Amino acid sequence: MPSETAPSQETPSSAQNELPRGLLAQVKRIGAPIPRKYDELKTFIIECKRVLRVTKKPSRDEFKTIVKISAVGMAAIGLLGFVIFAAKELLF
Repeated sequence: MPSETAPSQETPSSAQNELPRGLLAQVKRIGAPIPRKYDELKTFIIECKRVLRVTKKPSRDEFKTIVKISAVGMAAIGLLGFVIFAAKELLF
């Protein structure tokens, strides 16, 4: 049966061309060095310093506004919880 041909074998380079780019990027990330705990802590401290530089102490008026809005929000959530509880008690 000489007329039969052997199945075509793909070369590694042609197989790579068929892989999605995201998969290739993931493979490259797997080989990346693993950050050490010291590096993670250092990055965290740098981010904390950056946040502290950007923030400022609120004025008295800003603080009062924040307290009022927070109180209204807590009251609304409490009222919603009470309504749900009362409805449950009445219906069941």
